Amino acid sequence: MTANLNLTRSNQRWMKLRTTVQLSGAISSTIQKPKPQLKREDSFLKRFSTRQINENQETLDTGDDGDYGSCSEESETLRELRRRKRRHRKKQPLTVVNPDENFYFYWLFLVSVSVLYNLWTLIVRQSFPEFQEMAATFWFSCDSITDLVFILDIVVQFRTGYLEQGLMVYDSKKLARHYVKSRPFILDLVALVPLQLLQIQIGPNPMLRFPRFIKIYRVYDYYYMVESRTVYPNLWRVVNLIHILLILAHWFGCFYFLLSQAEGFKGDWVYPYRPGEYATFSRKYLGSLYWSTLTLTTIGDLPTPETNAE
Repeated sequence: MTANLNLTRSNQRWMKLRTTVQLSGAISSTIQKPKPQLKREDSFLKRFSTRQINENQETLDTGDDGDYGSCSEESETLRELRRRKRRHRKKQPLTVVNPDENFYFYWLFLVSVSVLYNLWTLIVRQSFPEFQEMAATFWFSCDSITDLVFILDIVVQFRTGYLEQGLMVYDSKKLARHYVKSRPFILDLVALVPLQLLQIQIGPNPMLRFPRFIKIYRVYDYYYMVESRTVYPNLWRVVNLIHILLILAHWFGCFYFLLSQAEGFKGDWVYPYRPGEYATFSRKYLGSLYWSTLTLTTIGDLPTPETNAE
């Protein structure tokens, strides 16, 4: 009887112990959540990655020495990087010009045409007054339009963005400060000096607009921009070289006629000025251009042309 009673009590204690263990295991499994799997990423590549990273995802920074960084510090770093991106990822204002967009490309083309207009016409209008008098109103209108383009170019450059540490700057105060402190600002102001107003006192003198030649730096900007965009850069370089040779011949021809006029058209090398065909504007210009081309190419010993076609 005593042995049976002891066996029954031990069985009861064993059953209670097993029940207690089972309950504690169930409770612990319910309370404790599995830790999320940590994902290792290279810290260098991760800082320059553009993919979205979940803020709740914990990462380990794997360095070259194999040590693991703190998950909380890494998450703070990622959040700081995202905040910086959001600050700099501002929408471009409509009044700010991006130098990589088409508007800036077409605007440079318009400015370049205005600069080349002055380079080609002022010297010939100065050398041959009859060419200036043939269309005085037309020349005055063209001069005014080009001056307006140069004034608007200053406004455009005040609103042209620039890169700072790899990011495009759109802030109005920074853009204005950057342009005012640059050399183009001084060149643009000098180019618009109104010396042409002296014509009111001394008469027609187109070369008084010579400060406009300073704007030629914008032509170079357009040249390099086209060279970087075109699929035929060598063809563009050849066209540019031909244009330079033509404008040099144009200027030397006009200088040749001015020197001939200053010498009174006396001598063997001067322009053969005489009444008739040689006194017309077309013959004077073509004859001067022929002399300058002949001189630049160093051909020489050719018979003097008698007609405009020759």
